[in-house]
Amino acid sequence: MDNDEYAISKMKDFLSIYNKMAETCFNHCIDNFNCRQLTAFEESCIEKCTAKALGVNQRLMMAYIDIQPEIVNKRTEEIQNQQRNLEKSS
Repeated sequence: MDNDEYAISKMKDFLSIYNKMAETCFNHCIDNFNCRQLTAFEESCIEKCTAKALGVNQRLMMAYIDIQPEIVNKRTEEIQNQQRNLEKSS
């Protein structure tokens, strides 16, 4: 995968997460379509919801960073075992 494809993939991932967060917060906080402007409650709810979603995402990323080396090591061992098995069967 070249750099452009990687960048596009990451941007799509980001937009997917952002859109899901926006949809979730909208569905949770907006229940009245009688006026164009957000009420004070709706604005507060949206701010709290997005802050919470961003906080959860940050904690998930920190946990992922912590376990990523273990995942890489396990995958490397699996690949090495597969290569050994192929060499034995050849």
